[in-house]
Parts: sequence; structure tokens; C-alpha cells
Amino acid sequence: MPYRNKISKWIRNGESPFLDFKASITSEHKIARSIVAFANSRGGKIVVGVEDKGFIMGVDAEQEEYSLESAAEKYCRPAIPLSFERYEVNGKILLIAYIEESNVKPHVAVDKKGKEKMYVRIGDACVVPTENIADLLRSGDMNHLQRTNIYKRIKKDIIQYLKKNRTISVPQFMQQYQCTERSAQRSLLDLLFEGILRKVNDQTFELGRWAFSRPD
Repeated sequence: MPYRNKISKWIRNGESPFLDFKASITSEHKIARSIVAFANSRGGKIVVGVEDKGFIMGVDAEQEEYSLESAAEKYCRPAIPLSFERYEVNGKILLIAYIEESNVKPHVAVDKKGKEKMYVRIGDACVVPTENIADLLRSGDMNHLQRTNIYKRIKKDIIQYLKKNRTISVPQFMQQYQCTERSAQRSLLDLLFEGILRKVNDQTFELGRWAFSRPD
């Protein structure tokens, strides 16, 4: 069946800026971090019933869906909508939770002590953002982005540039595209969230692991 090929491809390619595996949901507080990270970045999906290394465990989909919805509503602020699919693979049920990129960033996750913390998805990890990234999210600059053909051209240009030059900085991006610092930071962060770029520091980036193909 087509969906089995899709699941096999996800497992073969591994976790990415858009994909996270969970054997099961053991803590609503902890899974809220992943939900928030995807919503604050480029969106993604959580496949429940698969270990990090790709071994299919299977789950009680109804229980896992309840835990995810509870986490998204109670421990993500603002609350984050989810959608779900269930697949059966070799007699085992997998639950896929889809998280759309949010246009009301930033979201925060609430821990057991009631403390709120922001998370983003960078590469294959959910992490607390640097203050520079957090400021961009708080400003609203990363909401309602229009990724037109111009964005695709810039992405292609940056990849070609970094094939010849090890890094690109915010000032170099500003000079190349005759744009403001704010616009340069927004574009570079968007490419970082997509996995096209990897951070060297707050002002400098190099090619990321997913530069040549968007992960599924």
C-alpha cells in the first residue's frame, strides 16, 4: 500500500526538521515541547509508535491521541491545533500527529512547575532558541511568511553560494540582496528552520544537512 512506502521512507530517512519519532507519549509536558517547537518553526509531524532508530513498536492510538490533544491544549500557550492519521504496519498501529506552522508565534510549553519556555525545531532536535531567534519570533516577523518564487530563488542562490564559500553572514546576505538587517535575519532563520542552513553563530551560517532535499 502507498502509505507503507511513505512510512518506510520516513524511517529510512530518519528524524528531520519536519519529523519526530516517539515510541509512546510518556509525558504531556514533554511532548508539548515538540508540539511547540514545530509550531514555532516550519511545522511537522510526530510519528508515535516508532523508536528513534526506526523500530516499529505500535501503540494504542486512541490513548496516544488523547495525550497529544491534552498536551496541545493544556501545556501549549497559545493552544495548538493538531490533526491525526492512523496507519497499520505489520499488524501494528502508528499514530501520526500533524502540526502546522503557526501564524501566531511564539508559542511556549508549560513544564510541571508551571514555568513557560519557548522551543524551536532546528535540525532533528527541539531546542530552546537563542535570544536572537526568540526576539525574531516575539516580533512577529516569522508569522504569515509568503514563500513565493522569490524565496525559492534565494534558497537556490544561497545553496550555490555556500558550495563555493564555507559560510554566509547577515551582512553578506544584506549586501547580496540589498535588504535590511531585519529582512536578512528573517530569511536566514527561515532557511535554518527548513534545514537548508546550520548556525555557526547568531550572525553566520553554513550549509545544513538537508540543503539538497526537503525531508518528508
